[in-house]
Formats: sequence, structure tokens, C-alpha cells
Amino acid sequence: MGFESLFKKKLPYEGWPKDLNHVTSEMAKAAGIGVARVRCHRNTWAYLAEQVPNHKKAGFTRPEEVEDSVFRPPAEEDITNEADGLITVSLSGSTLAAVLHFCSNIQDRPRWPNHAYNQLDKAIGRRVGTAISQALLNVVPSADVSGPMAVIYLDDKITATDTTA
Repeated sequence: MGFESLFKKKLPYEGWPKDLNHVTSEMAKAAGIGVARVRCHRNTWAYLAEQVPNHKKAGFTRPEEVEDSVFRPPAEEDITNEADGLITVSLSGSTLAAVLHFCSNIQDRPRWPNHAYNQLDKAIGRRVGTAISQALLNVVPSADVSGPMAVIYLDDKITATDTTA
């Protein structure tokens, strides 16, 4: 694939989120997962761990007004450090749904004076939301405890032919 064809190809996160009903369905699906693992850079996780709790079910609120959040950060023992700053974080389904809700909700929210979500925030949210959404395509209700663990990868690679000198 040549460099020019990369610009013509629509990336999977460009159309996310589709609409509110789709995201609501995805949140319900995420909430049904017992444990999901997210593999990402520790800075990406730190961003999410800081931002998602400031987001409330009914919309945005100031951090001092946040009561109980569905978002529950994992304990240190639920975070596995890997090479190159990557980590794997074990999340409950409800926490995964809260992350998805945050990622979707910041896409169309106006700026708040104390917490402005800018284009960078929206881009990160779009990419994370897309990764969760794509992983949820393979989720089916199951009572089988021996089924595979859901793993969501946030580790896109730059191919050697696309690098700059």
C-alpha cells in the first residue's frame, strides 16, 4: 500500500461513534463482560484514569461535584507492566462501559470553562472508543467460565515502509 493510498482509505475510527443508540447498545454489551483486558501505553491509561472519573453519567460535571462514578480503576496488582511502556489493565465490564461512555460523550459536548475537551481529547476518545467497539463485535452472552478473555489492543504500529528518515 503506497503512501497516497493511505489518505484515500477510511480509517476505522473516522466513523465512530455511529449514533447514540449504537453506543448505548455497546455500553450494555460492555457492562456484561466480567473482565476485559486493555493493552495500551501507560500514558494512555493514565489519561483515561484521570479523565473518565471527571465524567458523570448524566453528562459533564466539575471534579468536586462527582459523587459515585461507575468507573472503578483497577488495583495495582491488576496492571501488568510490559516492555516499551506498554501495560495490560484488567477492567470490569462496568468500568469498560464507563470508558466507552466517556469516549463517546466528549465527541459532541461543548467546552466547559473548567474542563475543556479539545480536539486532541476527542481524537484520543475516538481511537479508544473505536478499539472497544471493535472488540465488542466478538462478544456473545456466555455462562461458560472457561471462555477466552476479551483483550482490547491500543497499540497500532507504523509499518517500516511508512516511516520517515
